Amino acid sequence: MITETPDAPSSTDVPPPPSPPPSPGAMIREARERARLSLEDLAAHTKLARSTLEALECDDYTALLEPVYVRGYYRKCAKVLEIDEARLIAAYSARVSPKAPEPPSKLRLASGTELGSSSRLPVSMAVLAAFVAVVVCALLWFARDGFEQTVPSAPVVTQDHAPTLPPTPVPEVPATGATSGSADAPAPVVEAAGAQQDTPQPAAAGAPAPTVAPASGTVRLRFIQDSWVRIDDATGKTLVNDMRRAGTIQAFDGALPLTVFLGNAPGVQVEYEGRIIDLTPHVRSNNTARLVVPQ
Repeated sequence: MITETPDAPSSTDVPPPPSPPPSPGAMIREARERARLSLEDLAAHTKLARSTLEALECDDYTALLEPVYVRGYYRKCAKVLEIDEARLIAAYSARVSPKAPEPPSKLRLASGTELGSSSRLPVSMAVLAAFVAVVVCALLWFARDGFEQTVPSAPVVTQDHAPTLPPTPVPEVPATGATSGSADAPAPVVEAAGAQQDTPQPAAAGAPAPTVAPASGTVRLRFIQDSWVRIDDATGKTLVNDMRRAGTIQAFDGALPLTVFLGNAPGVQVEYEGRIIDLTPHVRSNNTARLVVPQ
């Protein structure tokens, strides 16, 4: 009895293993050569360094940055070389295993101090210095505002009484003796009487001399914006010291000169004797102004 055995399959009937997909570097190199571009040309189009493009074509991932940046490189190359972006990114992802980012154990500050280190003294000193700076700035700010509101006006010296002249001394006439019987004795007596009549009598010490009243004037203010205003006249009298709202027009009359302080000088128009005064030379950095009218 003859049994037939099946023929063993020949080696030629086994299908070859499928070829691996091309690497992303090979895809970029083939597309670049097909477009007749050099590495310098591709670097000019993609704004990438030549060394970065060489690492991409060689699939040298150790010379590249994190995967999120490398995918951006591939997208730029795919756009310039007209490659399927999804296919290029998939080829890269198949060769790189995702790696969870490790949080840094220490964070180095610009000052050179490392957060997380055992030394806490530099950090505490920096926080303390920042707190002191904030407090000093706040004190300076409040002090400047208080100074602007409380600066007293220049004292005005007024003359209430005219100076009194000292009395003019009258020369004494020597008395004649009781036993003198000469005819020349009455002569010096007559001269003394004449001297007394020619000598002006001093004014009474208690009578005040007439005083001249200072001239008065009127300043007119037009408030374009809200502003604090204070006006003192030459006698030291405060004509106004209050807030005025936008749209207000008001005139103030007082003894000249008038000292004017404005809390918001750009929002106020000052007029004296029909002439608008230019406040630009008097405006400070905080928009306040102090001036004397008339100038």
